[in-house]
Amino acid sequence: MGMHDMSRKSKAEYIKVRMQRYSEASPARKSRIIDEAMETTGFTRKYVINLLNGRIAYRGRKGRGKTFSDETRPVLAAIWNEAGCPCAPYFKAEIGRWVEEYEQYVANIGAEAKAAILAMSDSTMGRMLRGLPRIKPGFTKCNRNSGRNNPLKSAIPCHSGEEIMACHVPPGDVQVDTFALGGGDPGDNFFWILTATDRKTQWTVLSPTWNRGQYATLEALKRIERRFPFPITSLHADNGSEIINYHIAAFLGKNRPNLYLSRSRPRHCNDNAHVEEKNRSVGRELFGERRIDRPDLEADLIRLCEEWSDFCNFFRPKKMLIDKVKREDGKGFTCKYDKPRTPFQRLLDEHVLSKEDEQSLIEYRNSLHGIELRHRLVKRLKRIIHRQEEYSTAKKRHDRVYLESAAADSSLRDAPSGTSSACALQVGGIDL
Repeated sequence: MGMHDMSRKSKAEYIKVRMQRYSEASPARKSRIIDEAMETTGFTRKYVINLLNGRIAYRGRKGRGKTFSDETRPVLAAIWNEAGCPCAPYFKAEIGRWVEEYEQYVANIGAEAKAAILAMSDSTMGRMLRGLPRIKPGFTKCNRNSGRNNPLKSAIPCHSGEEIMACHVPPGDVQVDTFALGGGDPGDNFFWILTATDRKTQWTVLSPTWNRGQYATLEALKRIERRFPFPITSLHADNGSEIINYHIAAFLGKNRPNLYLSRSRPRHCNDNAHVEEKNRSVGRELFGERRIDRPDLEADLIRLCEEWSDFCNFFRPKKMLIDKVKREDGKGFTCKYDKPRTPFQRLLDEHVLSKEDEQSLIEYRNSLHGIELRHRLVKRLKRIIHRQEEYSTAKKRHDRVYLESAAADSSLRDAPSGTSSACALQVGGIDL
């Protein structure tokens, strides 16, 4: 006999019989009697032990039973939905008006159901409405951790960008990332720097972007692509929305259908290790940790990043990891590097450029002078810092005229916000 089939009187008689056996049983037998009583009556273990020890007496509560019929619940739920799904106490406070308006505008609920609903307490309403979904205008329950680009993220392969050593991949395997020029203060608006680096040749290009918006980041990505002397065949980024968004996906799907787009695994910063290192050794070396938030500095920042990228690609040698072996004692690795060469020299050694492109690149390199180029970009950086300090001082003084004039001279005011969130997944979108 199960617990649902036993009456209160049967449970009382069952406990009385088991109390005698329980007092005479061994410890092992007592445990089995307790388990059996729990399964039969449905009581908790502690309650059964107290009953069998005689500490308390079983008293079945009669209760008043079921008050409302099963047909009342769907009617109550319909009125509740029309009222906007309020919580039970607020719903009960205006139940008379809601019932009247429901009958006037929606449907007649009948005299019996109406009387039952009006007689309900707020506790009873809460029990009857428990578990029903709340339907509210504009209400959407979303996963805050996954963000709004979850369908797009699901379509983009997620893996480590360092699965194959850089010395074994052809040129064109590019990693991208951003770092902030916020000076440690994430508030308000400021510039970010988009960094792209090729793993094989270590060709690195920087470009500024305002607030990492979709349109601004795409424009920076276009500028970076134009500064690469060879085609980008794959693009690897982290899970940030500045790269993983529908605006960039739509552009790549329409204009770069053969480009392979991938992203890092969540919480694996080493999946994008090459560009993370360039953020420090190339980007932070130029800008440091200062804040740049003057809107009309965009053109100067673009030119500065181009000059600095040329200096790093043509005049600064780099090493490359060519072998990595675990030590016999298990502590760390033994790493082997090749001879230092500039990204320009590494690119020529790969022989991926046509003769015309290679000759054009050599002529461009010969037109540059490293010391003169460095002096020029340092002067440009000083002018940017000086104008930024004037802007920061005006902000402290609340000089509205100066601030508005700086914003009026910026091309960022005319930048569009982005594209539709569906265009990248339709026909003609990026082939992922």
